[in-house]
Amino acid sequence: MQITKIMDEQFTNFASYVIVNNLPSIDGLLPVQRKVLWALHKNGVNSNKQFIKLHRAGAMAMVYYIMGDLPLFGAMKNMANNGLSYMYLQPKGSFGDKRKKFDDGASPRYVECRLSSYSEDCLLKTVNKNVVPIKRNFDNTEDEPIILPSIAPNILTNVSQSIAVGMASKIPSHNLSDTCNSIINYINTNDIDSSIEILKCPDFEGTKGKIIYDKKTFYNIYKTGKGSFSLTGNYIYDKNTNIFSIIEVPYESYIEDIEDKLERSYEKGLFKEIIDVHNSSGVQGIQLDITLKRNTDIKQFLIKLKKYTPYESKFSCNFTVLDLDGKTPMLMSLEMIYSKWVLYRQNCIKNELKFDINKLQTELNKLQGLEIINKDLDTAIKLIRSSKTEKTAIEKLISHFNLNQQQAEYISTIRLVNINKEWIFKKIENINNLENEIARLKDILSSDKAINNIITSQLQEVKQKYGQPRKTEIIYEDDIQEIDEDDLIEEYSTYCILTKENYLKKLKKKSDNVRLKDNDKIISEIYSTNKSTLLLFSNKSICYKIYQYELDECKPSNLGEYLPQLLQLDKDEKIISMISTLDYKGFLVNCFDNGKIAKVDLKSFQTKTKRSKLENAYSLDSKLINQFAIEKNIDILCKSSIDKVLIINTSDINSKGSKNTKGINVLRSKKGSNMELCIPVDNIDIEQIADINYYKGNPNAIGVFLKKSDKIIIKN
Repeated sequence: MQITKIMDEQFTNFASYVIVNNLPSIDGLLPVQRKVLWALHKNGVNSNKQFIKLHRAGAMAMVYYIMGDLPLFGAMKNMANNGLSYMYLQPKGSFGDKRKKFDDGASPRYVECRLSSYSEDCLLKTVNKNVVPIKRNFDNTEDEPIILPSIAPNILTNVSQSIAVGMASKIPSHNLSDTCNSIINYINTNDIDSSIEILKCPDFEGTKGKIIYDKKTFYNIYKTGKGSFSLTGNYIYDKNTNIFSIIEVPYESYIEDIEDKLERSYEKGLFKEIIDVHNSSGVQGIQLDITLKRNTDIKQFLIKLKKYTPYESKFSCNFTVLDLDGKTPMLMSLEMIYSKWVLYRQNCIKNELKFDINKLQTELNKLQGLEIINKDLDTAIKLIRSSKTEKTAIEKLISHFNLNQQQAEYISTIRLVNINKEWIFKKIENINNLENEIARLKDILSSDKAINNIITSQLQEVKQKYGQPRKTEIIYEDDIQEIDEDDLIEEYSTYCILTKENYLKKLKKKSDNVRLKDNDKIISEIYSTNKSTLLLFSNKSICYKIYQYELDECKPSNLGEYLPQLLQLDKDEKIISMISTLDYKGFLVNCFDNGKIAKVDLKSFQTKTKRSKLENAYSLDSKLINQFAIEKNIDILCKSSIDKVLIINTSDINSKGSKNTKGINVLRSKKGSNMELCIPVDNIDIEQIADINYYKGNPNAIGVFLKKSDKIIIKN
């Protein structure tokens, strides 16, 4: 029990630590980003100063960061690449490209950085005025801010994503001008709906692309703090060369993944219109050139590109942010983010006003002391000169002129050359201005409206200096052309074979030279189409679905797909039969050795989702001896182990909706016999049977003995 209690306590502490150190605060920064900015700010690595090596910058940040240099360098690179709309660090050298999968930038010993002007102006401008709470670092040697005084709505203007224990946060970036206007509207009207209209939707300035806009989708995201939306890339098409060039990709998509998916899909016959794919990406940006055949339908190609590659992707939002206490994670709606951010800015401005007032009051107090001694300046000089120590001089000044400690200390430090009427007069002349300024600042401090006006004014300044036009183009969902998935699949006839060793081949036509492994043989063959679905049944009553268009087209000389590997079969599991369906019309006929036959509606195997595995696909009460699909009722020949034969029509068997139905008695057992053959009459050579009608009957019969002159020969 003691160990359990200790583990609970330790894990709780660990979880709390990870949450606080991995989720963003209302300033929009992750803790590691805040530590880096503070370290560089404290060491004077400003935007107007010399660049320093990333290694050196990392050493400064390590004073506050305990997790090691590798994750720190990774975080610092992400603070200075195009994954952000507004970089926190100004880079010099390669810090990586968010659009390229394998571009992580150069080694920290080669690249350099310094604070960006955005960080200085919008995140650190007033940090030295005691406007935010301060804490000790991990080893209790330095102070660091718990949050930065961000005058820009950085929580929404830069992408933020992180994972903690049992929770995550993922907030997309928005256009800075739109975000500022939206918050100003919220401050003035307190109407979140109109603010959502102004904000509209995210904007990924670094990666650009296009965003598919649906008003209801974004309204729900902003109202709940959760949801997902779709992003797509951008392209240019040269009609003269038939080259389709992808020049922008969605956030979190990589140009290499699109290239890889195109190649894989081409092998499956999904992009027959492609002649060549070439990655022309370089220092100027990304570009994937796709050479197409003449007369290619670009609209249909684009739809296929979105469906089968990451050219279109989803961005899942999770507005989980630490509350103003810096400890409590909360899933916030946009209205909560706005109200928390405004409250946080109000607190920052109030603290800044108090700092300025205290500073002015200190200066006023000193000048008021100077004004007092100015009335008897000679006595003040005499008292100072007659004192043996500075402490004695201060005590004498306090006693004689009734000064306070601060006034006396100030006067005692004035240079002798400055103790003249002109210098003192200029100093005392400022008393009036200081009193007026203090009164003005106190009026602002006591007025919520005045503080909100400052927030609004600062947002206007940020917008004017850093606001840019939207970079992610908006396309409306209603304008997107929809196309049926079947229209994207090439239509052609197929010939599929299943072998005893569980190899599956898809050919365009039947061949007499099909290669098989030694001692292997074909157990099922089907003429079908590329749009059809194969239903593969295993000896464990499991049905596996394979869409034919997803199968590679085989050459007769190839062995084909090895099903145990493709379907991840159990060691003792084998595929025993195969059928094909285009629209799930018709019936599946299951024949068992106990003389029963089940007729199951194929729609029982149809699913709304793309499930590839269905359990309880047939009854295991008796051995399955044959399985085939029919579209209409047919005659079936049944033969027992004692040569009793019965031909029945499937119309005499009621269809069932349950996949694992046991079926009905068709060929009754006699003398312990069992049914060993059950096959459509069309599959036998009826010329070898003199009178086929002789064997016809109704279900639940013993049947008649096979005549010596008749032979049951199965067609090849």
